[in-house]
Amino acid sequence: MDLMSASMDTWLLLVAVAILIGLDKSFLPGAGVLGIGFLAAVIPARQASGITLALIIVADWAAIWAYRKDVDWRALLRLLPNIVVGVVLGSGFLLVADNAATKRTIGVLIVAFVLINIAVMARNRHRRATPATAPTTPAAAPTTADHTADLTAGDDGQGGRGSAGEGATAGGTTTGTGTRRRVSPKSLLFGVLAGFATMVANAAGPITSLYFLSEGFAVVRFLGTTAWLFLILNLIKLPFSLSLGMLTGSDLRPVAIMVPVIVATVLVGRQLARRVDRRVFTTVVLILCGGAGVILRV
Repeated sequence: MDLMSASMDTWLLLVAVAILIGLDKSFLPGAGVLGIGFLAAVIPARQASGITLALIIVADWAAIWAYRKDVDWRALLRLLPNIVVGVVLGSGFLLVADNAATKRTIGVLIVAFVLINIAVMARNRHRRATPATAPTTPAAAPTTADHTADLTAGDDGQGGRGSAGEGATAGGTTTGTGTRRRVSPKSLLFGVLAGFATMVANAAGPITSLYFLSEGFAVVRFLGTTAWLFLILNLIKLPFSLSLGMLTGSDLRPVAIMVPVIVATVLVGRQLARRVDRRVFTTVVLILCGGAGVILRV
C-alpha cells in the first residue's frame, strides 16, 4: 500500500503512531506497541511492521541524545547476544507466516507479556505487604538456584542491577573472586523472546521493560539504557526487514515527514519522565500494551 496516496484518516493515524513511538522511547515504554497495533489494523501487517521499524530507528536516535548520560552498558551486553538469537528465529518465522498469522502472533505475544508483567507486579506487592522476619541462624551461602529461581531478581541474585556487582564482567560470567557463573536463565529467556518479538512485531518493549524493571533501574536510567539497546537491535534487524520486503523505498517518504513529530515528542517525553511516579509509569505501559494485544488478537 502506497501511504503517500492514502486517505487523510490514514495520515492522521500515522501521526498518532509517530507520537506513540516518540513517547515509547522517551516516557512510556510499550506505547509504540499500541501504535503498530493500530497501523496493522488498516494496512498489511508486514508493511506496518516495516514502517514502524523505520519510525522507531528515528526515535531511537532522538532518545539517545535525550538520555545520553543515562545508560548501563553492562546490562546491555548481557542481553544483546540472546536477542540476536531471537531475531534469527523471528526471521525464520516470517519466511513462512502469512499476514493473518503475523497479526495473531503479535497479539498473542503482547497479551502474554502484559499478563506476565501483571503477575510479577502482584507478586512483588504481596512480598512487600508480608512482614519480614529476622533470621535466627546464619544465612547459607547462595546457590545457583538462589540466583535463578525468581525472575524478579537481578542477575546477581540481589534484586538490583546485575552490573552493580564488584568485579562483574560485561557478560556477567565472573564474580569478584574470579569464579565462573553460568549464563543467567533470566537474561537468556528474556533476550531470545525479545529478539523474536521485535523481529516479528517490533514488540519487544513489554519484554525488555519487565527485564530492566527487575534489574532495579530508575525511570531515567531505564529509558537511557533501552534507547541504546533498541537502536543497536533495530539496526541489526534492518537488513532482515529489507530482505523480507517489509520496508521499501516508497515507505521512507512518509517516515521522513514524521521525523519532526517524533523529535518533538521525545523532547516532551524527556521532561515528563523526570517527574513521573514509577508505579504510574508501569501501570500505564501495561494498559497500552494490553490494548494493542487485544486489538490484534481479535
